[in-house]
Amino acid sequence: MKYFLLSLFMFSALHAAPLPQDVDETLLKNTMIYLYRWVLDEEDVGRVFDQQDLSFWVKELSPELDEGDNSRMILIWFPQLELAVSMRKADYEIPELDIKVQNKTFEVSNILRGVPPENPEGFAVVDIPYEDLEAHAFETRADAKYPEGEFLQALRDASATHLQAHFEGRNQDFPEGEQVVYFSPLSDVSNDLWVFWETGGKLLQLSSDMDLEDSLLWTKKGIRLHVFDIKEQTVVHLNEVAGSNAYMTRDQVGRYLFNCLVLGKRVVFQHGVPQP
Repeated sequence: MKYFLLSLFMFSALHAAPLPQDVDETLLKNTMIYLYRWVLDEEDVGRVFDQQDLSFWVKELSPELDEGDNSRMILIWFPQLELAVSMRKADYEIPELDIKVQNKTFEVSNILRGVPPENPEGFAVVDIPYEDLEAHAFETRADAKYPEGEFLQALRDASATHLQAHFEGRNQDFPEGEQVVYFSPLSDVSNDLWVFWETGGKLLQLSSDMDLEDSLLWTKKGIRLHVFDIKEQTVVHLNEVAGSNAYMTRDQVGRYLFNCLVLGKRVVFQHGVPQP
C-alpha cells in the first residue's frame, strides 16, 4: 500500500487534471458520507481506517445524450476502496409536463465495485485527510433534513395510493388504526428516499431525477414509490433471484432500516392526519 501511494503521488504530481466545474471538496466529502451511511461495510472501512488520506479520482464523462439534454456526468474512483461512483447533474426538459429538470448539484446515479485504473491519468486527484472526513461528518450530524410541509403531505398521499394498490393486488385489506412510519434523511448528493412503514412491515423507495425538494416533483410530475415487502422480498444474495430487481439483500435491508430507524424521523399517521 505504501508503494502504491508513493507511486500515485509521483504520478498525480506530473499528470494532475483540474477538477470538473461544480465539483469541490464539500461535494466529495458529502459523497463519502453518503457511501459511509448507505454502502460501505466493515471490510471497506478497515481498508482505509489506518490511512492518513483518502484519495478521490475525479473526471467528467461525455456520454451520448438525447437532443436538448444538457445533463453532465462525473465519475469518482475511490482506489483504496476499489469502488467507483457515477454522478449526474440533470438538465433537461419534459415538454409534455412543461417541466425543466435541473439538479442543483451532482447526484449519485450508480455505484460499482471493481479494480481501479492502474493510474489516474485523465483524472483530477484529490487527497483528503481521513480525520477531516470524520470531522465533517461530526459537524454536519445535526444538519439532517426530512420531508416537511407540502412534500410530506404529497409523500403521505402517494404512499397511501401505492400501498392500497399493493394490498389490492394481493386481495388484502389495508390495516386500520395508527400507522407508524420512519423517513430516512434527505441527502445532499442523492435523490433517493427510503420510508419504513413499521405498522405493515414494508419499505418504500422514492427515486427521482428531480431534486426531491423541488415542488414540481409532487405538483406536476408526481411521486412514484416502489413497495418492498421485507419478509417476502429479502434474500441473502441477489444471485438467488438473478434477473429480478424486485428483491433486496439482507445487508441492504439492514442499511435501509438503520437510516430510517436510527438516523431517520418517526411520523404517526392517524385517520389520514400526520402527527409528528
